Amino acid sequence: MNKQKVAAILTLLVGLAGTSGASAAPITVFSTDFNGALAPEITPGTASLTDVQGFAGYGPAGNQFGGNFLRSATGNVVTLNLFGLPAHDTITLSFLFAAIDSLDGTGAFPAGDFFKIVFDGNTLFSESFANAVPSQIQSYVPPPGVQLARHVDLGFGGPGGFYTDSAYDFGADPAFANFAHSASTATIDFFIFGPGNQDITDESWAMDNLNVSVTTIGRETIPEPLTLSLFSAGLAGLVALRRRKNKMA
Repeated sequence: MNKQKVAAILTLLVGLAGTSGASAAPITVFSTDFNGALAPEITPGTASLTDVQGFAGYGPAGNQFGGNFLRSATGNVVTLNLFGLPAHDTITLSFLFAAIDSLDGTGAFPAGDFFKIVFDGNTLFSESFANAVPSQIQSYVPPPGVQLARHVDLGFGGPGGFYTDSAYDFGADPAFANFAHSASTATIDFFIFGPGNQDITDESWAMDNLNVSVTTIGRETIPEPLTLSLFSAGLAGLVALRRRKNKMA
């Protein structure tokens, strides 16, 4: 076996090693911007499609609040049910989140406005959000690029007209990206709970541009026995070259 053949085999082996474990491109399995009829996969409870008002334009290019979003009172559960998912290893959740009016965070009364996401019965996210006054404690600390607006009047005229709103791009939070999942179905519940829950005219939340995607982790492109065979052939070629050089020396 000459040097060229050995080099070709080793190059192939290196290439195979490099592709082992690579991830395929994400596959979108659900997406809605809430403009138009509500998707049948969503059970809204008392939530309804509502004009985004002052939230319009917040968000990165191509992923901004606009038109309608799905607005919910605190205490109401919005459920997304997905079926027939393709084979996958991880799943990613992405959406814009609107914290509207007098959400009270955590701490002193009237405390207890925690946004929670339950994924197939397991808590994926549970953090408090505070809009009413600066002294309130908000447990959610957004990673860089997630917070779009904080304590800004974006409409909806909360009680007294002095409460403010906040906006977040949860698609930029790593907590929602590529977590383990392989089932063909998924049930996702979204809601705000806590003793501070009040009427929708006092406080609420909304989501826009909801997207769910799945990813499959790649495997070797050739069977393992063939990989070992090629590797052995490469080693044999190197040994043959070394012996030939020793005889010529």
